[in-house]
Formats: sequence, C-alpha cells, structure tokens
Amino acid sequence: VAMAAITGCIVHNNHITFDGYLSPSANLKFSDVPTGVDGIRAIPTAGLLQILFFFALVELAWMPASQYDGDYGVGWFGDNIEDPEEKARKLNAEMNNGRAAMMGIMGNMVVEVMTGQTMYE
Repeated sequence: VAMAAITGCIVHNNHITFDGYLSPSANLKFSDVPTGVDGIRAIPTAGLLQILFFFALVELAWMPASQYDGDYGVGWFGDNIEDPEEKARKLNAEMNNGRAAMMGIMGNMVVEVMTGQTMYE
C-alpha cells in the first residue's frame, strides 16, 4: 500500500493525471482532485470504500498478512526462485523497499501538513 501511495504521490504532484472522470455521477474529473493530502477529501465516499474493500481483500484473502516471511508463492515475475539464498535476498529487498516507502509517504504527509506545501512546491 505504501509503495502505491508514494508512487501515486510522486505522479500526481507532477500533475500527471488520467483523462476522464473519477466519478461521472458527481461530475468529478481526475484533474479536479487537488494534489497532496487534501486530495483524499475530494474522493467520494463510495470510491474510498472501494479502495478500502480492495485492499482488505488483498490483505485478508489473496496475500494474508499472517505470512510473515513475505513468500506468497507467486515467484518473481512468474519465475520460481530455487536458490534459497537468492530467494531470501530478494524477499529482504522487497520488505526493505516497503519500509522505505512507508517512511517516504509518512514523511511526505507530515511535511505537507506542517508547511502547507506539497512535494511539487
């Protein structure tokens, strides 16, 4: 989740948006969503619930968080890694990238709230 959040933050702060509507019924375009933390307030409640339910499905059913080693049996881009040392190294790298993304998105949000400026500014 944090990796998706920091990627979305970087993309959106560089004013890269999708064409079309985020919510056709609310007449809300992707380009209407403000950058930064305030952008979450522009998303309709139904959209936020869809995001929440999707991540709940991923966490609870598809890739349960109770599997602490991070090996969900899907391989590395479809390839099964046979060497245990290489597998452990790649799993550790993935977990460390996730931790770095968590620190990055939290740092970005804290600085934005404290200064009132987005990453772009």
